[in-house]
Amino acid sequence: MNSKKKNIEAQIVEDFEKIRPAITRLLQTQMKNDDLSLRYGRSKSNSKNDIVINPSILVNTISKTNLDRDEVMIGTVVHEAIHATNNYSLDSESLNKLFPEELDDVEDIDDVLEILTGPFGKYVFDILIHSIEEKIFVKQYEGLNSILEDIYTESFSEIKKLGNFSQYLSLLFHSITSYIDPEFETYKKPVVSSLNESLHILKTLNYENVNVSELIEATVQMVDICRRYNILPDLDNYTLGEQKEIEESLDESVVNDLSKVLIPSSNNVTTGNTLQKFLGQTESKSTDDKLNLMDDHISKVGASTTIYFPSGNTAKVVENKIPNNYKNLYKNGLETYESLLQQWNLPIYKVTNKIKPYFIHNQKRQRISGFDQGDLSPHVPIMLASGRYERMFEQKQRLSNKSYAISLLIDGSGSMIEKNKDELHPWSLASALIGASYLSQICFELDIDFEVSIFNRAFASEHTENEDTYNKRKFAVSSMLNRTYGSSAQELYSTANHYFIKEFKDSWRENYQQFIGLIEFSRNLRDSIDIGISEESIPPVSMFEKGTNIDEINIMHATKRLLNHPSNTKMLVVLSDGMTRGSLSELQNSINFATKNGVDVIGIGIGNRGSWREYINNVQIEKPEQLIHSIVNITKDILIKNIKLTSGVA
Repeated sequence: MNSKKKNIEAQIVEDFEKIRPAITRLLQTQMKNDDLSLRYGRSKSNSKNDIVINPSILVNTISKTNLDRDEVMIGTVVHEAIHATNNYSLDSESLNKLFPEELDDVEDIDDVLEILTGPFGKYVFDILIHSIEEKIFVKQYEGLNSILEDIYTESFSEIKKLGNFSQYLSLLFHSITSYIDPEFETYKKPVVSSLNESLHILKTLNYENVNVSELIEATVQMVDICRRYNILPDLDNYTLGEQKEIEESLDESVVNDLSKVLIPSSNNVTTGNTLQKFLGQTESKSTDDKLNLMDDHISKVGASTTIYFPSGNTAKVVENKIPNNYKNLYKNGLETYESLLQQWNLPIYKVTNKIKPYFIHNQKRQRISGFDQGDLSPHVPIMLASGRYERMFEQKQRLSNKSYAISLLIDGSGSMIEKNKDELHPWSLASALIGASYLSQICFELDIDFEVSIFNRAFASEHTENEDTYNKRKFAVSSMLNRTYGSSAQELYSTANHYFIKEFKDSWRENYQQFIGLIEFSRNLRDSIDIGISEESIPPVSMFEKGTNIDEINIMHATKRLLNHPSNTKMLVVLSDGMTRGSLSELQNSINFATKNGVDVIGIGIGNRGSWREYINNVQIEKPEQLIHSIVNITKDILIKNIKLTSGVA
């Protein structure tokens, strides 16, 4: 669990996800392209419609600013998007007319600039494209212009501390964008002289769109100006070894300098990734695929739900549907289910009527009509004792499914599918699922709103994955996180996962096959996937990792949903084989919070690995044969207590 001091990038991803839809619509409108999408990532996308915002850009800008964080986030994301939406190609015919002797069938922009300007022209060219793109876009939006002006103003004073060429590039940018009207006189004479002469060239440029040939011609002239005023060295005066040293030194200083005074962009000189608009990707496809998987994972973590504990601590929980491929175990799962009911002597259908009436009363207690304008017959104690449940109520109208809501939480840690030394098969998860099935069946028959979810803390699985794709993605993300974040990788890698088997709004019938498939897997483990189904149909069984339950996160998450539910009575049932791997104090705080807000929390302990003292209402099941009767008794006690509180009758 994280404390309030969150990892800065995780917080930035969360903030980014909040503004992403609005900025996406802005870009779609501006670019007249409804297919444009915006996402968080490190590698350039192969799709021209996919705009990727590099996390290092946001971290670099936001971590050093004193301005309003939200405004800086908006300005930086739009700024990055502006420079990611355009790609350019060379007009070879136009360039050959401008430079007929120098260029002979040279079509690579890097080669063109190297031939015409030496190793330094790429910086001037990048700044020209970067500043013109920004001027074209931002001038249409006064608010955005104001935000970017504040960002650039904050760092403007740092320009005087830069080297001469970096000063020149920074002031050239401001001369075009007009965010700031710099006073050249306060800078060194060579820089001022170079800028004054360059301004005459700027006057000839078209600021309505980017003309690549025109900008290359301007770059050639400006590099020549910088050489004449000794801002740039004339490499012809040096040996080859000295030239290489000068190039490397200047390259490093320019990149570092400009990152201090301009908003970085993946598509310009400030990150060192020069000329990406022409050169495309520099990483291998394999590496880029891994980067994209990692970025998608980080985005999911950043956009996940934040849990707020009563103590003030926070945690993140990733929501998913249970992987769909578990339904492929349904056929064998039905046989296993029926077999376990017989083996463990679990008379689910026989004991159902022992608890149904208490649910019914809680449903009925706020209905009006029938006997005594209310719900319950005054003879209910006699009827309950005699088993005449159908006569409890004089009223026969359909019950309201909004009167009750039940959330069933199942521990999905790896220990739930472990077997003891003296056992042939594991039983913890299978029995927990059967217990949840029992309560679910009652809810289904009585038209009570209910949800079923399974939780763990491990690598999050996708709804559409199989075992093979899950493991490939898991290892790819792990390797890239370790390479990128080092010791902080685990914090982003392992997530608190909340898998919905059925949400309140879902149909139980439509999700029942996945549920039964889980029973088959939990009882027969690896044998359950060796039944002749194709490799693509095998569910991601590796998602169950040992020691990964953090009950309090999921209790708070489920409590929030229950409190938002329009029901009158709410119940949260947790089925787990051991105490939380998180914090006992936070677990107690979470249970107390739910209880104080009217949610009845029941802890059902499976096996003998832990205790459940933190649960106000708890029962421990040391063998599966005790399962149904224990659930019936503790649930009945809760419902009777509610009946007494509301009607004084039990």
